Amino acid sequence: MRRLLLLFSFALLYPALARSDEVTDLRDRAIKACAKDPADFKKLKTHTLKAKGIWRSGPEPTPVSFELAAVWPSQARFHWEFGVGAAKTSLTIVGADDRAWRKVGDMKSVEFGVEDFNDFRADAYAIWVSTLTTLNDLDSRLAIGPPAKVNGEPVVSLKVTRRSWPEITLYFDEKTMLLRKMTYKAREAGVTANKELIYDGHKLSNGLMLPSKQSMILQGREIYSWTEMEYAFPEKIEAKLFEKP
Repeated sequence: MRRLLLLFSFALLYPALARSDEVTDLRDRAIKACAKDPADFKKLKTHTLKAKGIWRSGPEPTPVSFELAAVWPSQARFHWEFGVGAAKTSLTIVGADDRAWRKVGDMKSVEFGVEDFNDFRADAYAIWVSTLTTLNDLDSRLAIGPPAKVNGEPVVSLKVTRRSWPEITLYFDEKTMLLRKMTYKAREAGVTANKELIYDGHKLSNGLMLPSKQSMILQGREIYSWTEMEYAFPEKIEAKLFEKP
């Protein structure tokens, strides 16, 4: 009887162990697809990004440029410029530790209140997760997600949960294991919304395979699409860049 109980207990445990191995394998293959050399993978913790594309959330599509500077997980600066010529406008959002600010054009900077700050943190966290650098963290819990397709191509998925943060699902190309999609739920204009980021056109940049195209879909509607993306990996980003804009 005792032996039977031991065998039964092991049978219950085995699927969990197998599942854990499957998660670890998927995680490791995704990280290796991004960076064959682990030393290169660490570059993503401090990086900048410049992008150009089309903004579609207004009545008409608008040319847009975007710049990101980040020292994950505590500092991030986002800057957009919309339109051209006299009609050009800009938006800057800076977050550093437990504070964040918004600056529109030449107007005075406004510090985020608690709700706006938490909304900003949720989106910034999702971008941090998309670098894949959180996947080895002890605070991140990983699980296999459902299979799916991105632009008709099969992908496998990994769910990432972390206490006090939104659940993120990452989708990787079944063959190349490169990141193709990220989904999560977070507030937008005070309402919880489904957010999707689609990645494509991966190219080698400083030892890292990173997307050169990206689009953002909010509640089923495309908000923007980057058609050009350029990365840089400075050893250090000046602290003043993350001060109140």
